[in-house]
Amino acid sequence: MRFQTHGNKTKKSLMLIHGMANTSDLFDPLLEYLHDYYVIVCELDGHSKHEQSVFISVADSSRKIEQYVHDELDGHLYGLLGFSLGGTIAADIISRGNIRVERTVLDAAFTIRMGILTYPFKWIFQASIWCIKTGIPIPRSLVEAIMGRGNSGIIDTMYRGVSIRSIGNACMSVYTYEIKDTLRDHVGPVEFWLGENEPYPVRSAKLLKKYLPQMRRRMFKGMGHGQLLHEHTPVYAKRLTDFLL
Repeated sequence: MRFQTHGNKTKKSLMLIHGMANTSDLFDPLLEYLHDYYVIVCELDGHSKHEQSVFISVADSSRKIEQYVHDELDGHLYGLLGFSLGGTIAADIISRGNIRVERTVLDAAFTIRMGILTYPFKWIFQASIWCIKTGIPIPRSLVEAIMGRGNSGIIDTMYRGVSIRSIGNACMSVYTYEIKDTLRDHVGPVEFWLGENEPYPVRSAKLLKKYLPQMRRRMFKGMGHGQLLHEHTPVYAKRLTDFLL
């Protein structure tokens, strides 16, 4: 796992965790709006252009991030934002309580157990990544069924270098993830973000609200999974910096 830092360490810290089959490049357009923060971009195992590794699990990622925060930031983050898989990891981190996080954004975090659909969804995602790697077009209808209507452009954010093994591990870890009861102990402000056209995060938000009564849900009209971030970065940045104030 790699951590890329931007800005002055004396400023308030903000960690960003990308999604499955993305790299830290996903957040590059966002950085220009975050000069008031010391930004740490987490690059998950198996999702790096710079090192060979394999994504193991949500819990494994949480442990590595916690260790970094203890070693480099005295165990404290001012802000934490996780997108998709990164959102699941962020939810796991604040539930574990091993580091102090003041403000958290869970952008389309996936925290519902898929049951008998776990393996079919894993195979679909692995097959989709294989198609991206080999240049085979993925039907737009399939992309939009999972990622939201009008959101076929999300394919352009996918990292073709991610291994099929890492995708399989990530899918199994996320689709079988069980929220820890200790999440109820987290007291900091939390927002859950999702697009209006996302079919699954709305269920995650409903479940998380049972553990985090202080959590606010923000739905973005006409948006699919990650669409506000990769198509409307200035708006996304404004929502984030307003929350961090």
